[in-house]
Amino acid sequence: MALENPGAVGKFRLGGVVGDTLSFIGRNPVLALAVAVCFFVLPSLLSALLTFAYRERAAFLVGGGRVEPFSVAVYVGFLLVAGLLGALPSFLGHAVLSKAVLEDANGHSPSIARCVQSALHCLVPMLGIGLTIYLLWFCAQQAVVAARLVFPTFGGGVAFILAVVPSIVWVLGSLAAVPVAMREGLGATASIRRSRTLTKGHRWPIFGLFLIVFVLVLALRMGFVLGFDFALMAAPLSIVVVNATANGAITGIAWLLASVIATTTYIALRRVKEGGGVDELVDVFS
Repeated sequence: MALENPGAVGKFRLGGVVGDTLSFIGRNPVLALAVAVCFFVLPSLLSALLTFAYRERAAFLVGGGRVEPFSVAVYVGFLLVAGLLGALPSFLGHAVLSKAVLEDANGHSPSIARCVQSALHCLVPMLGIGLTIYLLWFCAQQAVVAARLVFPTFGGGVAFILAVVPSIVWVLGSLAAVPVAMREGLGATASIRRSRTLTKGHRWPIFGLFLIVFVLVLALRMGFVLGFDFALMAAPLSIVVVNATANGAITGIAWLLASVIATTTYIALRRVKEGGGVDELVDVFS
């Protein structure tokens, strides 16, 4: 089934993007759930458990007085690797969903196997895009942590303004990079440039759209915390497993929404800036 809210050429409609996102998920619930679990939730659980295990091991060794404390460089390096274990599979899942949305937009019934195969064919640009975005965001986060340690009073706020805010702006401009690579067959760098060209002039509406997603995810996180707290009082469980499960579920929902929104935004932006209907925008599926 084609997109239900195509909108007029020359006008980017947030309502159309939201409607198309919800319509796609409603038409393809099994595919959406399978991709979310395999590519988003499970890698997030693995990353969270590995990170916790490393922290516990470091605390045990240091507490026993048998070795020197782990160096900051080693610890940050482990966080980087653990994060990549969750982020890079998520970008591959993003590519799978992008292919599915493009096929759905063209009136085809997306197949999980076909979408995974297409994503694997574009594995190199996918990993390049994912690595670029992840490293940028990771460095911005670590800059805030370092600034807080060096300047406890004001360092965190200054680093947030100088590092995190520009990173958010850059990521928003690059959000269509994965759909670009899947649809247009470009490399990682070219896909990012193409995305920034398409999003230019529409980044404030896109920011507003993802702000809504952020608020929704934040509300879900609060709900999970309250729900699991109640469950722990009723039947004590491992706090680590509980936290990892909650974070994994929230991560899956966030990535699912973000991936579908990014692709429907890509289609809408191409229509706005370059004209043509869905058939002209998405016409090659082999």
